[in-house]
Amino acid sequence: MKKTVFIIFSLLFSSSAIHAQTWEFVGLDSLLIFHLYVEVDTIYAGTWDKINNLNSGLYYSSNGGANWTQLDNSLGEGAIVGLERNIDNTMYIIKCPCSSGSAGSLYKTTDNGQSWKPVNNISNNKIRWIGISPFNPNENYVIDSYSLGGGRIFNSLYKSTDRGNSWEGIGSFPGSSHGSILTFAFNLTDSMSLYVGVDTNFIDWHLFKSTDKGNNWFYVSTPPTIAGIHTDYFIPNRIYQAGQYISNDGGLNWFEADSGLTDTSYHLSFYQDKLTTSLLYNLRTDGLYASGNDTFYWDRLEGSEYLPLDLPSGFRNLKNITIDKTSKKIYLGTSNGIYRKGVVTNLPNENNSQIKGFNLEQNYPNPFNPRTTINYHMEVSAYVTLKVYDLLGNELAVLVDKEQQKGDYEVEFDGGKFSSGVYIYRVIASKNGRVLFTNSKQMILLK
Repeated sequence: MKKTVFIIFSLLFSSSAIHAQTWEFVGLDSLLIFHLYVEVDTIYAGTWDKINNLNSGLYYSSNGGANWTQLDNSLGEGAIVGLERNIDNTMYIIKCPCSSGSAGSLYKTTDNGQSWKPVNNISNNKIRWIGISPFNPNENYVIDSYSLGGGRIFNSLYKSTDRGNSWEGIGSFPGSSHGSILTFAFNLTDSMSLYVGVDTNFIDWHLFKSTDKGNNWFYVSTPPTIAGIHTDYFIPNRIYQAGQYISNDGGLNWFEADSGLTDTSYHLSFYQDKLTTSLLYNLRTDGLYASGNDTFYWDRLEGSEYLPLDLPSGFRNLKNITIDKTSKKIYLGTSNGIYRKGVVTNLPNENNSQIKGFNLEQNYPNPFNPRTTINYHMEVSAYVTLKVYDLLGNELAVLVDKEQQKGDYEVEFDGGKFSSGVYIYRVIASKNGRVLFTNSKQMILLK
């Protein structure tokens, strides 16, 4: 018989209690929240009891957090370091029996946690990560790891094409055999492409890409950090790292876009909401930030700086931010339970052209054949690049690449040698190596 757990908490009136003005406590007091799935009043939370591990596990609420039931009692103690839920309610968890480990045993349920089946036909090693393809629910991936010198070393990638019933090993990752940090990402605009970031001998990071679903990998670059690889739902070849570094060419080149972030905080998790707010979310140790995916100006959501966010930095691929499209509320997993608030649809600094005095206008005419004009405005001097790309992110033309003084600028693009289609033009203005402004727009060549 399942154990039902009723979580009761008290709120002390201190300076940190200010968050109660804007954030509502949902439940699971004293538990660190690694993973969240929310749909209306149904909530699944993968947790770790950082005090003694006794209450670690997968929790479920059917009434918006008023009552909670632990679903994995039969599996013993252990933190939930991986959680994936498929569209047919099939759910996977990685349960780690240790107090703070990053790998464990993989289990599967097809009845919302009433019963669990161990997935033992993958590897003899512990499972470190699991993911379900955003393009095909039948296609699942896992990464295993083994223990070495008190740490865990990533090993191989495995794939299932029948929702986890059978698995195929598709090889080890390239790079150093001593890699202990790994981040993985699906390319959200290309069903064939995958990205993985690994450390090499604990010195630097390597980014690798596969264009055949993991069968073969090739080196892309040494990115600025390894903390979280995330691709964009809408923009091909766009990669985010820690919400602070961005690549528009599949990881070949990176620029820093940390406007609004403090130097004293570090990245925890990342989320792109494609349905309700169309914003990016960046959870850091000093609050939850939001930004548009063009302007990259991070605004801290009101009250989030007072939430308990002392989450461990060593854990990767946390999924503790989500938005319920029905209630239009954002849910946030913290180091002390779950909080929620109504979403913000208009950020104060959403258009950082207003903050920094930049503006990129829509080309005119649009559609065009074969010439069109692009205008932009600068309030301060900066080094400016204005380039044209196809929808695959391939650079086609460089229109501007130089230092410019403040003022209004007009540039003509001649598409005479290109075929009809949709193209992207992107401007980046920087000063002393720091990005001040970046924006992109689409234009249509119609011959």
